[in-house]
Amino acid sequence: MRVAVLGAQGLLGRHLCDELNSHGHAVLSLDRAIVDLSTPDRESFYRLRDRLAAHDAHLVFNAAAYTDVDGAERESDKAFLVNALGAEMIARATDAVGAAVCHISTDFVFRGDQQRPYDEFDLPDPQGCYARSKRAGEDLVLRACRRAFVVRVGGLYGRGGRNFFSTMVARLQQGQSLRIDRCRQVSPTWVRPLAHQLVALCEHGEYGMYHATCQGQTSWFAFAETLCHVANELGRPLPLRFEGVDTSALPTAAPRPAMSVLDCRLLRLRGLLTMPPWEDALRGYLKELLAYNLL
Repeated sequence: MRVAVLGAQGLLGRHLCDELNSHGHAVLSLDRAIVDLSTPDRESFYRLRDRLAAHDAHLVFNAAAYTDVDGAERESDKAFLVNALGAEMIARATDAVGAAVCHISTDFVFRGDQQRPYDEFDLPDPQGCYARSKRAGEDLVLRACRRAFVVRVGGLYGRGGRNFFSTMVARLQQGQSLRIDRCRQVSPTWVRPLAHQLVALCEHGEYGMYHATCQGQTSWFAFAETLCHVANELGRPLPLRFEGVDTSALPTAAPRPAMSVLDCRLLRLRGLLTMPPWEDALRGYLKELLAYNLL
């Protein structure tokens, strides 16, 4: 299969390219220098369409996004340009060349105030500009491309990532003292099995809305505790220089869902679910860091 990946230099995009290459797919990597989603105009559309046509793309992954949750409160137009209109442009260009699109969305589209995990049949209620822009992107993609996967993910971490939990090992090794949320419920998701899940889903061809995260739920504080426990088992102890605090002690410009756990119901019902428990994924991630002398 001939595949294009937008956001190929990002955390998920790089792992997607690795996974696709390992399966023997022909991969076209597209980054911001080639397609700038903050200017989703006609020229950008034609440039992307022609790139996809020249590659004879069968599938396009959109892993590019404006992901600064708090920054979106200050730059709401930019967030909507990238996450909504930019996503629509990708879907339109994909449809124009007869390919399928896999658009990556987020758990933040839900309000986060219910007690159980959210499945694909729960109604979104996004809070904050980032969440609203991502929800708008979902709708626009599904309208713009006849063959579309929209996949909500959350709690991502992995080697080379720049978000807080991707850098936790390095922060602890450096002796930083960390304050970590002990209240919000999440499904920490290693991007390597997520990339495998996304490719498997798209190879199967059942279009629609999906949730894809590691299985189970925890708090970020408990995640940090487990990370240190497993690192110790692997012979690479980390200093326990962190404390658990209430969400209210970590003020942010934009709200975060208190319940950020997704139920991967449709993957499960279709017999396509390959995501591991979050504890198993964390162990695999730390073994990978160990192999690269990063632990």
